[in-house]
Amino acid sequence: MRILLPLLLLIAMQATGQVQDWNPEPYPDKGGIRFNDDLDFFLNGYTKGEIKAMRREVNIWRMNFDKMIRATIKDIQAYSEGGNMVPATHDFTLDEVRNGLPYHLAAHRGKLRAFMTVSISNPPARAQLPLWDRLLAKYDTSKVELFVIYGRELHPGDKKKFSKYPVPTTMEQKTAYAHELAQLTKLPVLVDRMDDQVFTAYGRVPNGAFVVDGEGRLIFRGTWADSRKIEQILDTVLKWEADGRPKLKARP
Repeated sequence: MRILLPLLLLIAMQATGQVQDWNPEPYPDKGGIRFNDDLDFFLNGYTKGEIKAMRREVNIWRMNFDKMIRATIKDIQAYSEGGNMVPATHDFTLDEVRNGLPYHLAAHRGKLRAFMTVSISNPPARAQLPLWDRLLAKYDTSKVELFVIYGRELHPGDKKKFSKYPVPTTMEQKTAYAHELAQLTKLPVLVDRMDDQVFTAYGRVPNGAFVVDGEGRLIFRGTWADSRKIEQILDTVLKWEADGRPKLKARP
């Protein structure tokens, strides 16, 4: 019952809370700029209609009682309470699915980097893809890099929508899923390891969002990706740098 109640709230919440509750004001941190985290357990960054549409794609009964789904809910809830992740940049090198070339996070210092964790059986992540595609078109790639990391399936094998996507047992199978997701977006798609190395380092959240600045500092983390927050953060950092990095007020 303790899991069922928050899950029902997750499905029923309207879209106003996340945007209103998140404070977008930046503050100084180690000589740079940082933003308040958005560690909200509830999926409330979408309209009621959007949540209903996502709900139709998955089996709510299975979400309540399936052992794997319940473990995922515990992971999300732990992260939303501020645990389950060391709040710092975790370096990685992962292959991009379209060209097979390795992408090394630390090798791209000097650029703002924003990324989210995704999977093909993750309705919120799929909903975010076209919104992040718009961000990709907006920003100068010499200053900003956006990409996704293909991690763990959120609803593997669920209902007709995701019945073709059980939990992958080989890297080839996981990469094949990532290839299919890449057809839904213009974003670079990096593929995590079979042991979920990057997914675990960044808090084990199926659709988390993260921003790393040009110096390699993690300046934002969110339990659920929200393109509006990412855009707000990127615009703020770019303007702050263009204005000569003026001094910021410390958090009270």
